[in-house]
Amino acid sequence: MPNGIPSFNQLHFGHLDASQEAVEQPELLRDGYYDYREAVYGITSRHTWLILGPKGSGKSAALESIRLRWEPDPQRFFTYWNLGAFPVNDVTKIGTGQSSGASRAQAAWEFLLLLRIVESLTNDQGLSCPGSFTKMVRGLRSSGLIAGDWLSRVSHWASTRVKFDAKVLGIEGQWDNDAVTPLDVSAYIRQQLSEVRTESTHTIALDGLDSFFFEAEDEWTSLSALMSALYALNRELLAVSLPIVLVAAVRSDILDVLPGPEVTKLKPHSVHLDWNAGGIGAKNHLWKLLSTKAGVHHPDVRNIVTQYLRTEVAIGPHRSLSEFLLDNTRLLPRDAVALMGYLQSAYRGNGQVTEASAKQAVQTYTEQYFVSEIFDNIAGVLPAGNARHIGSFRDALRTAPSRFFDFQYLRDELAGELDPPQIKLLLKQMFETGGIGIRNGAYTDFVFRKVSGAGFTTRYEFMLHDALTRAWNRPWN
Repeated sequence: MPNGIPSFNQLHFGHLDASQEAVEQPELLRDGYYDYREAVYGITSRHTWLILGPKGSGKSAALESIRLRWEPDPQRFFTYWNLGAFPVNDVTKIGTGQSSGASRAQAAWEFLLLLRIVESLTNDQGLSCPGSFTKMVRGLRSSGLIAGDWLSRVSHWASTRVKFDAKVLGIEGQWDNDAVTPLDVSAYIRQQLSEVRTESTHTIALDGLDSFFFEAEDEWTSLSALMSALYALNRELLAVSLPIVLVAAVRSDILDVLPGPEVTKLKPHSVHLDWNAGGIGAKNHLWKLLSTKAGVHHPDVRNIVTQYLRTEVAIGPHRSLSEFLLDNTRLLPRDAVALMGYLQSAYRGNGQVTEASAKQAVQTYTEQYFVSEIFDNIAGVLPAGNARHIGSFRDALRTAPSRFFDFQYLRDELAGELDPPQIKLLLKQMFETGGIGIRNGAYTDFVFRKVSGAGFTTRYEFMLHDALTRAWNRPWN
């Protein structure tokens, strides 16, 4: 290492998926986590209840970082609840002992979250609680209500009238044995929690909601109710001075359109992982994220821009290598990590990355990663019977006369295969996941760049992202 730093291909930037990184290279999340917007600090200090951001923005990484840091500490407890395969729409159908509608859905989520809280507290050796709490825990555990198979239980509860035996709570004689509803269980757990004390800290984290498109009415109702339950229970936990926080990772575009006053009340308790601050050059925080990870195994690496990426280039409008690289991402950690992997394959030296290596890496990245990443994000938008037409939609974009096109062009190209509302749905998802921008006068809006803040519309001309333009070799004008 004549320059005193390792070869670029020896650096460790992590994985595209935080759960995989947590298993294979946990030290990168534990010791090399860059706490952008102080997301982790906010959660651990119990001020932050929501992590907002698009898919790939690092929401799961923040949660995994907390879990890994807390593992060796006997006074910190972290429960990770992945809702990716959970029947969230069935929650709205659970008979809680309350009338139907949003209030019943909120009560159902509160019932499930309270069970998670009790489950976490049962692992706390320093817990101070009355005998009635211990008796309740025994009943809940024997009935499979904590640490049980909730997937099948929720589906069952959604299709039947839910009643519990009073023995579940250890309150035989106080209730009719077959008349205890989930609402009653929630009320009794709340009562018991008010008498519990602990010096330990507990976090229950909800993740996996990025996989939902939220097209069904039940899913929207369920998510809105979950946000209301999250707000209500966190307020209650503060009121009884229990060091427990419930936190959820949610796509920012989904939260923005949810109804309900509690959603607005949650905003002051949220952290938004939008990585557009600092522009697309060397000052963007993504470089700090990558440098922090690389420094875990190689402490001499402190700033990969100054140590590896200072080469002046002449690639289109770009003269800065760091700017050229980020301009081919959506300013998301997942894209940046992916691009670094291709750059490491193209350049193996320990000096400044060459322009030729960067161009080769970007071309391979756009073709092998970016295209599939964008179209993975629109799979599921159309009903199953129309899903095969996404290939035709992709071909229409790939063969457009230039990177600029309008809605009428796609209507003409896809006539007989997709109708205009379906094309609009696909374009909207492409816009919301950063695959296309909208040219509105002097501005071109990409959702992760925040130029003018405009929303989706079909009235203006569309523009392919730079990475798609390169992957498909479309004319730039």
